[in-house]
Amino acid sequence: MNVYAPKSWLVLALVFLIAGCGSSSPPVQITQDASSGQTTYKTRQMRLSEIEMTQGLEKGNRFYMQVVGTCTSQDCVPRSYDLHFVKEGMQSVQIEGRGVSLTIGTETLSWKDPQNRSVNRASTIRSGTFARVEVTSEQLSTIGGVDEVSGTVGGEGFSISHEARAPIRQLLRRLEEGPDESSQASSSQGD
Repeated sequence: MNVYAPKSWLVLALVFLIAGCGSSSPPVQITQDASSGQTTYKTRQMRLSEIEMTQGLEKGNRFYMQVVGTCTSQDCVPRSYDLHFVKEGMQSVQIEGRGVSLTIGTETLSWKDPQNRSVNRASTIRSGTFARVEVTSEQLSTIGGVDEVSGTVGGEGFSISHEARAPIRQLLRRLEEGPDESSQASSSQGD
């Protein structure tokens, strides 16, 4: 007689329940504004690695990239996308401008600081989006698909792993499928 078998099943069920409840937001969120007819596609935030903007207690800060695309009509496909660079955490940090560069495979894309300040380029950021750049659909496809992506934002270097960029690939796949296939896929996935 195995007295411990029911307890092990209970523990296993509890592990699956916790894992299911702890799942993060969906990789791609689609919202439609009925009044404006605008459709917004937004990926989950993707963690930036190796970024060294913080020290000491500020190590609790986290930095992410998120893709947002908008277009006007239901089931439309955006022509371009914004890459939002986001800081989360309680401690404010200093950044050197808001310029962005991305090295995608062998290609480097650069965007200058939109504020184009000539004096005292350092600024303080707290939480939320602190830099935003626009990319084409083709550039986004390359960013999602290549093995390595690295770059700089606010004067600090970062990398973003292929695994972390999975929401980009899922967004592009959903847009390629079209409205019929993606609605069937989303309804079969459940919440």
